[in-house]
Amino acid sequence: MKNIILTSNGFINSSPRSKEIDELFQKITKEKKVLIIGNATLGGSNASQREAVKNNFENVGAKQVDIIDITKENINDILTYEIVYTMGGDPRYLLDLVETTNIKEILTKFLKSGGIYIGESAGSMILGNNLKWIWEIKKGTKPKYDIEPTSYEGLGFTTYNIFPHWNTVKEDIKKKVLEYSETITPLNDGEFIEIEAFQAK
Repeated sequence: MKNIILTSNGFINSSPRSKEIDELFQKITKEKKVLIIGNATLGGSNASQREAVKNNFENVGAKQVDIIDITKENINDILTYEIVYTMGGDPRYLLDLVETTNIKEILTKFLKSGGIYIGESAGSMILGNNLKWIWEIKKGTKPKYDIEPTSYEGLGFTTYNIFPHWNTVKEDIKKKVLEYSETITPLNDGEFIEIEAFQAK
């Protein structure tokens, strides 16, 4: 069972989605409880899309859709949902979650019990092993990449290093990506990759 979906722009409205993504999300979320993890939007980036994503899931038939900023206190709520959708924005907020909470343990349990994880942009990036490459490539391009996190450790659920929004990336950054020592997987808006992590029981 493919229980992880890596996307570039997921279910947001601010950039073009593909018909394939809309159909896939409708298929897997119909009559399901959906949790939208909003932590990466807390820095202001992508915050305007929170309600739009919620509405889009409701419009394709999700039974319940909640937006939650995950903390140590509410992290176990993840296990009460069938779909987890992690929004994009500032990846530092997701790295902080990995470093300061047991979200890796919780999401492992969630996936093993049959849950499906959907990543949007930074929500896809965080599934990799280590995110230091992002800062090495993008430092100086935006203020958020001039502030380094205290840890670069990701969730480690995939070996993919996802570079989202490839169709909007400037040529000098593309050159850095192609010359980088590790393999980086570009993903255009509207594209997605399905993978299996663990074996759902």
